[in-house]
Amino acid sequence: EKLYRFCHNNPFVEFHPVTYTHNIATLSKIENLISINSAFQVDLYGQVNAEMTGDYHIGGTGGQVDFIRGSKQSKGGKSIICLSSTAQNGGISRIVPSFDRYTPVTSLRADIDGVVTEFGLAELRGKSMRQRAQALIEIAHPDFRQGLKDAFAKYWP
Repeated sequence: EKLYRFCHNNPFVEFHPVTYTHNIATLSKIENLISINSAFQVDLYGQVNAEMTGDYHIGGTGGQVDFIRGSKQSKGGKSIICLSSTAQNGGISRIVPSFDRYTPVTSLRADIDGVVTEFGLAELRGKSMRQRAQALIEIAHPDFRQGLKDAFAKYWP
């Protein structure tokens, strides 16, 4: 109730439907728009899974793709994905060589400018596949870095 009273006839507050707030044309007009989204996994190509963990479907794409693409169209905009480097109390890496079969790709590698974990930022924009993998391995948990390097070397010797 307090929120509604604050918003009622307040010229500084606007309400719009999702067809406006998540519209790429609307978002692209915001200069330097930085979209910050979360993920369950990122693979060594920079693809994002923000829908499933293991065999469990957790949710849909939400506005992730809209905001990522809107920020990409924004003058000076960037798209950032944030996630912790591990799950299950450090038992598994959230940066993975590739996704398991049937895992959806929520956001495409070409749309992601950077990925952040507690170990830093992997800048992906304009990088080759090898450079992207190396940058992502550098921000993976140290316990999983060698395994990621070994897995990547199988496909990119």
